[in-house]
Amino acid sequence: MMTAARAEDHPLGAMLDPHHYSQLIYPPAELEQRKNGTAHIRCTISPTGFPTECETTASQPDFAIAAENLAYSSKFLPAYENGKAVQSTWEYTYTFHTSADLMHPLLDKMHSAPPHYPEAADADSIGARITVICQIDQIGTAHDCTASDGPTILQRASLAYFSLARYYPALKDGQPVSAQYHGNIDWDASHPVDQKGFR
Repeated sequence: MMTAARAEDHPLGAMLDPHHYSQLIYPPAELEQRKNGTAHIRCTISPTGFPTECETTASQPDFAIAAENLAYSSKFLPAYENGKAVQSTWEYTYTFHTSADLMHPLLDKMHSAPPHYPEAADADSIGARITVICQIDQIGTAHDCTASDGPTILQRASLAYFSLARYYPALKDGQPVSAQYHGNIDWDASHPVDQKGFR
């Protein structure tokens, strides 16, 4: 089950510094209720690359706050005229989307450390896809996790990740309920630090 917050428009004038920008955070209150939406933000960017004023319109107030948080905690590459940095604008529309299925828990990636590729597995180029199934209780805690077949070291690393992670519980009639969660990690021996297959 994937959760995404992504940019749709191209920046006008200034642009985010690709090496010094903040992460867009899906507002927990909206994610917990599985709410989707958008936030359009337009900022004035100083010649030194900092936002000085931002205006946001959004489908939910929390989505506006998330977009503004990203802008004010990031650095920008300003626009140039005649070889000199000038005040300019930056504009984006962010889309917040998650599954509307309330009967399954969601992994709270913002409050869970990323999975760690064991050094021993890295040294021996051990890779595998491991599936973990956990029972998630009403407060978002994992219980009784089991892992699919695979190298023992990666089974244990996968169990540790999903067992210690935080979750948004499933909802029934607007109330949190215990439900099963299925998670996967594609441990890629060629890219042990960058687990692109994780979800």
